[in-house]
Amino acid sequence: MPAVIIGQFMIGQSVGRVTVVEDAGGRERTVYWRDYPGIAGLDPEEVMQGPTPEVGYEKGQAMVAEIRTALTKELKLEWAPPPDAHDDAEPFIDRVQNYFGGESLLTVVNAPTSQSTSVPRSWADKERAIKIIGEVTGQYGYSAPELERLDEWTEEDRIRDLGGTVPETQVIVSGSVHGPAGQWLMFTFQDLSKDTNGSFRERLEPLEESGWQFDTLSLSYGANGLLREENREEFKKRLAPFAGLTPPAPLET
Repeated sequence: MPAVIIGQFMIGQSVGRVTVVEDAGGRERTVYWRDYPGIAGLDPEEVMQGPTPEVGYEKGQAMVAEIRTALTKELKLEWAPPPDAHDDAEPFIDRVQNYFGGESLLTVVNAPTSQSTSVPRSWADKERAIKIIGEVTGQYGYSAPELERLDEWTEEDRIRDLGGTVPETQVIVSGSVHGPAGQWLMFTFQDLSKDTNGSFRERLEPLEESGWQFDTLSLSYGANGLLREENREEFKKRLAPFAGLTPPAPLET
């Protein structure tokens, strides 16, 4: 008989989520999710089958390079060197929070951003770029590209932060592609031809000397949490008490 969940609750922000379970013999056991070695929302089995941070980074960069090559061929885009602000950025952040009040054994990956030196102007060309992104990422086992969901945004929010109320008129159009083991690719169009009042150009001017592009399609690979090989055995050991349990809702950050 599997363990029976008696209750899940929070007993203080410093402690996090707690689950009380009962085994076949009626013995109760308290599980503290602050000790969970993974990250809320990531399937631990998928994490263990996924790449290490180093391999994920290498393959992610190869994937971005393929996308860039395809976009250059189809839409004549060229690509800028990485901005100065990212030259020394560390792509790996180890033992990030697990969102249950504790520390995970996983590593977040944030690769440098690629920026084109121009941007597709028409919505048809932007759609073509998104299709190309999906064709390449699909070969790496990623889902189809999705534009950022704006269901809760008001028209005022969209005009202020994006420059328009629909993608066809927006200065900023963003989306993402989700890959295995919490990997992702984000893409963002920044099209100042849609900046009717000049407010976006004014915001960007302080970044000009650092090499950030104004009219651009940016591509960023990353991962929410990959497992280093040297942490694999400890990960499996720490995961054992949580086997068969449904994770509670993560803590708000």
